[in-house]
Amino acid sequence: MKYLLIFTLAISSNLFGAGLEKIEEIEQFEIRSYAPQKVGVTDLVFEARIDNLTEMLTKNLAVGKLVDVSYKIYWASPSQYKIEVQGLPKGFAEVKQDLISLIRGKMEFVLPEKFMEKFKGYSLKAESVSEGKLIRAIDPTYTMVTSEVDILMDKNGILKTIETKTTGPAVRSEFSYSPKSWSNNKLVLDKIVLRTMQTGVKLSTINDVEYLSVNGIGLPSKITVRNISEATVPATKKEKEKKLKKEIGSVIRFSKYEVNTGKALRFINEGQRK
Repeated sequence: MKYLLIFTLAISSNLFGAGLEKIEEIEQFEIRSYAPQKVGVTDLVFEARIDNLTEMLTKNLAVGKLVDVSYKIYWASPSQYKIEVQGLPKGFAEVKQDLISLIRGKMEFVLPEKFMEKFKGYSLKAESVSEGKLIRAIDPTYTMVTSEVDILMDKNGILKTIETKTTGPAVRSEFSYSPKSWSNNKLVLDKIVLRTMQTGVKLSTINDVEYLSVNGIGLPSKITVRNISEATVPATKKEKEKKLKKEIGSVIRFSKYEVNTGKALRFINEGQRK
């Protein structure tokens, strides 16, 4: 079950490390992109639920019937947060930590990190290409896990792809943005598709994001995640070549947003004093 949960919701988030050289295209994209923090959100409390999670845990844990396993999330500026798992009985610490790790990767969709911060410590160089502008971020120290990041901006200055190069499989992330009625013409993330190849298997994770407006502030209402694995089995003397495809997915729903009430900071501070 642990593997299924992690595979279903796996997503790379904090890919990069810590000194930054300025590149105009990155700065302009930062200015043009939407984030709740930019419109004054400093304290946020909300709930999250994964479709069918309660039923899955009821089936796999010897605890009787569970009613509503969900998350309560507290975030305070600039980057403090606490994730609580609700609906599980006492104990089950390992299960709770596994569940927290699943939702932690989705915090970037709710409260995006500053785009420029992702490339701290890298040497940046921009060049024109047919699609727009390619920015190469290279680790000058040769000590980071990700040695090179290639960032492609289209001709309108909108982020299209990020490709990371490491000692392991390269990961290509594809982005889709559009302005919303509540975003004051700022660009809002609609979709991220992550693609990689591992031992002959092509893996794709597709994240589609839907939003709601809370007092004029755009926040995610639903993330639909699809994980697709594709492989080719070579032909043998007895059988033709086979193409195998498997897809699993999940839906994460966000609700009960409380904006700038001070509850998150109080909750986080109380936890630190314990």
